[in-house]
Amino acid sequence: MNTPPLRKTTADVLTPLGWLHGTFQVPQYQSLLDFLAPNVQVIKFTRVLLPQEKESIPFVGLQRESVILIEPTQPDEPVEAAGSLGRTTPREVGCLLEVGMLRGTLEVLVNVRVSDYLRQQPGFVVLRRCVLTPYGEAAGSAQARRISTAVVNLARVVGVSEWQGRP
Repeated sequence: MNTPPLRKTTADVLTPLGWLHGTFQVPQYQSLLDFLAPNVQVIKFTRVLLPQEKESIPFVGLQRESVILIEPTQPDEPVEAAGSLGRTTPREVGCLLEVGMLRGTLEVLVNVRVSDYLRQQPGFVVLRRCVLTPYGEAAGSAQARRISTAVVNLARVVGVSEWQGRP
C-alpha cells in the first residue's frame, strides 16, 4: 500500500492538560480540517512537548474528545480546502470554553444564521483573528492569548454566541 506524501504541520493544541506543542503528519494535498475528519477518533501527533516538560514525546495518539482547539503555528498552513464553503459572511462569535472565552471571526454561509450553521458542522470549525481570554480578564490583559487561526472542537464548546465588535 502506498502512503501519500506527508507534510509536517506544527501546532499548539489546547487540551485539559494545557497547551501541547507538536507536529501533525498531514497528507500533502489534504487540509487540516479534512485530516480531522469526524470518523477519526485518535489523532496522530508527533514530537509532542507537554506543559512544564523539557523533553518531547515522540508520539501521542490524541483522543479527539480531548482536543479543545488547535492553533496551527505555520502561517501558510492550508486549514480549509480552497472554496469549501462557497459565499460566506464573516460573523463575530464568542465560544464559551472551560478555560475562557474565545472570540473571533467565523465565516458563515450567506443568509444562514450562526446557530443553523453550527448545527450542520460535523466537528471542528475555523475561527480567524481570535483572542482567548480567561473569564474575568480583559481581552487586552497579559493572560489573553492572540490566535491567528483556531480550529475549534464543537464537542468541547459549552456554547457559541454572536459577538458585537472586534476581539
